[in-house]
Amino acid sequence: MMAKKGSPDIILLAVVIILVMIGVLSIYSASSFRGAEEYNDAFLFIRMHLIKVIMAAVFMIIAYNIDYKYIKVITPFTLLLFVIFLLMVFSGPKVNGSRRTLSLVGIGFQPSEFMKLILICYMSALFSKKRPRIIEDRDTLIVHYIIFIAIVGLVFLEPDLGTSLVMFFIGLTMYFIGGVPLKKMALLASVPIPFVITGFLIFPYQLQRFKDFWNSVFSSGQMSYQVKQSIIGLAHGGFAGVGYGAGKQKLFFLPEPFSDFVLASYGEEMGFIGLVFLFLLLIIVMWRGIHIAINAPDNYGFMLAGGISAMILINALVNAGVVVNLLPTTGLPFPFLSYGGSSLIVHLIGIGILLNISKKSSGTQIGFMGVSS
Repeated sequence: MMAKKGSPDIILLAVVIILVMIGVLSIYSASSFRGAEEYNDAFLFIRMHLIKVIMAAVFMIIAYNIDYKYIKVITPFTLLLFVIFLLMVFSGPKVNGSRRTLSLVGIGFQPSEFMKLILICYMSALFSKKRPRIIEDRDTLIVHYIIFIAIVGLVFLEPDLGTSLVMFFIGLTMYFIGGVPLKKMALLASVPIPFVITGFLIFPYQLQRFKDFWNSVFSSGQMSYQVKQSIIGLAHGGFAGVGYGAGKQKLFFLPEPFSDFVLASYGEEMGFIGLVFLFLLLIIVMWRGIHIAINAPDNYGFMLAGGISAMILINALVNAGVVVNLLPTTGLPFPFLSYGGSSLIVHLIGIGILLNISKKSSGTQIGFMGVSS
């Protein structure tokens, strides 16, 4: 199905609206009891989330209405600004053992969440302008890779292993769709290994978290409390779920039931059927994202659309992997569903850019790795 030139991808927009609505309903169900018990206001968290939804929708509309090619112009300034923000994070207080949030004029946000999208914009501009040099000239490839690794390293030092690894895999995806050969990709992928090992030594609790996960999967070790409660909730939901609002794990059993572990709360109430429906919606988002990428009017649009689609998919898979104990606990939100403004704003800006690219499509396919077809 091809949208007419000048019109956005309506299927993508409709599915994202449904996902955001599911998020709103899930957050209200998972947060109302906690809000009533701790703050005497059952609507506290959902009211705050709705404000963030409106803000994110405004940013999406702006991203849709500004020609995506102008993003290339502002990307260097935005990249520099958010590198400064990442450095400023280290002067703030620790929350749950890490420094992730920065507050400006009373508004808190996570620079690392925004940096995911900024890196996609930066690498899209890079490959659309210097693709042959990056692929063929080793020095050019190394210089830009060092910049990329340095930014990921700042997030790792917060410490935020989960977000830094997601950023790293998003970056590798950008190199892959940009046409970097697999042999070079393998070398690039191996570079951070000694840094990760060093990080485990600097931050022992990260190593302990990894050991706990390893022992819970491959030996007789116990799961972390969060993951155990998450799996109990999913098991309780079974095939058809216990029904909207009837979940038990949100009653102070499951930590973060409407943010990092909202998928477990949703799965308990909607069951396996609800989870299948949710991931079918995400598959449609991926389908439309890939469709927009291969029909983009230029290589820059191709790289942007491919990177944004990868960002959504990687975030969703990592969060889901944590919820079912396939990955160590990371503290990453689920796209469009989790409570929190930074992630929602970033993902809806990404959707706005995808819609922007889709309305510029001429129907001429760019094809895999930017080769016209």
